Amino acid sequence: MVMDEDTCMVDVARRIMHFYAHESCGWCIPCREGTTWLRKMLERFHAGGGRREDIAQISELAKNMLGKTFCPLGDAAAMPTISIVEKFRDEFEEHLRAGDCPYARAAAGVGR
Repeated sequence: MVMDEDTCMVDVARRIMHFYAHESCGWCIPCREGTTWLRKMLERFHAGGGRREDIAQISELAKNMLGKTFCPLGDAAAMPTISIVEKFRDEFEEHLRAGDCPYARAAAGVGR
C-alpha cells in the first residue's frame, strides 16, 4: 500500500481491522476475539476515546494472535497492526493530544 503524509495511519489500522474482523469465520478464538477487540479499540481510539494504555494493549493483543490461528487470516490481521503501532506511534499519541483525528480535521479545513 502506498499512502501520502496526509493519511491517518490510525484510520488505516482501523479500516484494516474492520476488514479482517468481517472476514473472520469465527472458528478459532484468537482470530474471532482478537480481530473484534482490535476493531473496537481502534474505532474508539480513532473517534477520540483512546487512552495511553490502549496503544500498548493494541500492540500486545495483535502480537498474541501471531501463530495461534488455524489459517493465516489472524496473522494477516495482526502484522499490519503491529507495524502501524510501531512505526506510527506518534500518530496514536497525536490522537490522544488532539482528542480526535487531527487528519480528519485537516481534511475538513480546520487545521492539524
